[in-house]
Amino acid sequence: MALRFDLVFSYWIYIWYLFYVYRFISYSPKFAIGLGIIDNIIMLALMIYFGSNVKTIFYFILINTLIKVVPFYTLRNETIRLKDIYFTIILFIVFIIWLHINEQNLIGNIKLIHDSLLYNKNQTPFMSLLGKIENNFKQISFF
Repeated sequence: MALRFDLVFSYWIYIWYLFYVYRFISYSPKFAIGLGIIDNIIMLALMIYFGSNVKTIFYFILINTLIKVVPFYTLRNETIRLKDIYFTIILFIVFIIWLHINEQNLIGNIKLIHDSLLYNKNQTPFMSLLGKIENNFKQISFF
């Protein structure tokens, strides 16, 4: 079973990015996205080291390019301000509280996400969605 979308901090940051771009919020997510990209580079190295399959690695790169690299690029000329860093910390604390409200914990979620990526389990929201789409296309018979 896939982890719910709201239990993955990367998606919170992406929503923050959309709110920022559409001027609903004035705190830039550039700092948070940058940290996410660093985390993803480490995760990609681990995936290669642990021998994750090529499809999982491809999906991982595709998803994170769309939700982190492209947004970071659009913010490339922005200066990271102290208020943006504080907002990142506050949002992360709210996320941890949200996890506890939903009877989850940060360490358990991190482990589930890492295990899903390292061992090709497709338990993260978009990996699960891409896996379902792929399975649906395999079941379509044209003849």
